[in-house]
Amino acid sequence: MDTALCDDLLLEVFGLLPPSAAPAVSLVSRRWLALLRAATSSLSLRLPASSAATLATLLSHYPFLAALTVVSAGTPVHDADAVLLAVAAAPAASRLSTLRLLPDWAVSPAALLAACPALSGLTSLHLTAVRPLSFRWLKLLPRLKSFALVNSAASVDSAGSSSDDSGGEAEAAGALPLEKLSLCGIRSGDRGLGWLWRRCGSLKWLQLRACDGTGDGPASLAFAGCFAGLLALELRACRAVADRVLLLAADHCRTLTSLLVYDGGSSEALHRFIRQRAAGLHTLDLRLPLDLHNDHLLAIGAGSVHHGQNATHGLAALRLQSCVLITGDGLRSLARTAAGAGIEELALVSCDVVEREPGLLTFLSQSMPRLRRLNLSYNETLNDKVIGAMLSSCRNLIEIRLRGCRGLTGGSLISLLRHCGQSLEILDISRCPGIAVGNVELFAQRATRLNHMIIEESAMSEELKAITHKKGLKVGSLPCEGPF
Repeated sequence: MDTALCDDLLLEVFGLLPPSAAPAVSLVSRRWLALLRAATSSLSLRLPASSAATLATLLSHYPFLAALTVVSAGTPVHDADAVLLAVAAAPAASRLSTLRLLPDWAVSPAALLAACPALSGLTSLHLTAVRPLSFRWLKLLPRLKSFALVNSAASVDSAGSSSDDSGGEAEAAGALPLEKLSLCGIRSGDRGLGWLWRRCGSLKWLQLRACDGTGDGPASLAFAGCFAGLLALELRACRAVADRVLLLAADHCRTLTSLLVYDGGSSEALHRFIRQRAAGLHTLDLRLPLDLHNDHLLAIGAGSVHHGQNATHGLAALRLQSCVLITGDGLRSLARTAAGAGIEELALVSCDVVEREPGLLTFLSQSMPRLRRLNLSYNETLNDKVIGAMLSSCRNLIEIRLRGCRGLTGGSLISLLRHCGQSLEILDISRCPGIAVGNVELFAQRATRLNHMIIEESAMSEELKAITHKKGLKVGSLPCEGPF
């Protein structure tokens, strides 16, 4: 058996097997184990303490890796440099396009300067800390498009300030190839960010998470230079700096199509941004319990009129979460505009207005004829009657999410099957204890285009498992959005 198939044919067979079969394949023979390792292009490793030497030995068996994730399991911070250098010395180092070091690797700029020449093929890099904070080594990664830094160690290392920005004006600011940048934990006084901002003129996607500044003191004048070509901007839990970023975006982001703001940003700054840039937005995603008002919704609708936008090219996705201060009047006013009529994706997650005004969802569904994706998760008092009335006007839905809607029963699935059974592709009914498994089985059996269902494993009956297997339905969470 071991010699009946040539290496090339075995590799083709391995490529058709699910990842879960790898352990069994590796036990057949040493030849199969070697071939399996040679065929592996993506690998995730969890390392115990002081294991850089072990990592080097292990990676020597995987010469064709393209993606590597290394997760620490108690590894001391001082061992992180050795781990990075072991990756750089691996046979597949030049082939790697994606590298992630999680969650507590604090690497030094010196180690990065030594390792990056061997990792010059990287297009995506995720680091959890660079101590002291420095970015000059990025010049050694000519293909790097996506970079994420959590900066966890720098947040507790006030002594480790970088001198990257000293003399920065005199040095020619050669552009970096970065298109996607995610920074977490940046403080106002962190040094070296100015050096980075001056070289990020090609950014298309910028994410700031849990940042109370943009580095290099309150001014950080170079920061505005990376806004010109941005297509997407995300601000997550950045209340201290959100207003400044939103105002800069209003003035400089002429190509922006997507904005996400969670837990931070004043009503005034958001209103100014919407007045100036809403007409060009394709996606607006907000979780602002105390800062989003009806005035903002009216400004979104007015933007399409003032800028000559039409339903085809205007706002396509509106996602609101925990926005308790908006009312039905605000949403109705938006729905009556060209911007509202063009919406294809609507999310009202944990929004009190859904529960306060039962007829609202029906009005919105009637006013948004292009609606294809709907997320009403975590509206716990939502009932079958409201869902049924709404669905009678939603004949084009391909996705609906009802996670955590504890007031729903099987009646909602019956309405969904009646009105959207020929179009729906994705259904999320996890954490809906009122929906009986029999109703889920009926829906899964009769929904002709359903290909993905999200439901708890404990709620899967044997009959439902058989249906999903026969129809090839995917069961479980969808992949996370975003580039990292």
